[in-house]
Amino acid sequence: MSVTSFSDRIFELIAKSWDRLPQLLLTLIVGFILIKLIKAFLHSLVGYSKANTALKGILLSVLDVALWIFLIAALMAQVGLTQISLALSGTVAISALALSAGSTAFVQDLVAGIFLAQDPDFNPGDRIKVDEVEGVVERMDARKIRLRDDKGVLHIFPNSHFDRSAWMVLKKR
Repeated sequence: MSVTSFSDRIFELIAKSWDRLPQLLLTLIVGFILIKLIKAFLHSLVGYSKANTALKGILLSVLDVALWIFLIAALMAQVGLTQISLALSGTVAISALALSAGSTAFVQDLVAGIFLAQDPDFNPGDRIKVDEVEGVVERMDARKIRLRDDKGVLHIFPNSHFDRSAWMVLKKR
């Protein structure tokens, strides 16, 4: 592709975009409003979560970037840059798959934590034994359980470990 044909292509896209300016502006305005509504909904939804603040912020930031990338991809498709639009959308999809594959242990810990929190046999202050560790449950959160043994050593287990292992309640608080 020569420089002349490249510049001709750019001028052609600008001219085409000028003709579609009302449609592009409408898409931009509607997209902006939708992004704000989706972010407000997700912010209130994540606000009910007991996850730590940093994790909530990361999740909302990733979703914010993905929404803006989809809006930019939609605008590019309207202008005629469909290949770039598809590349952007594909990048977001692949990133989302990689993120979900990497977070399976995190999700397992959260689900196990929900079930352990509802288990009446398992509470902070109880003396339990899991594997070869015996101690008092000091704290339970969304991802981990902390046991303090008789020597004062703090053992930290992911919640999913309790879901996969046999554990015994030796003494209730």
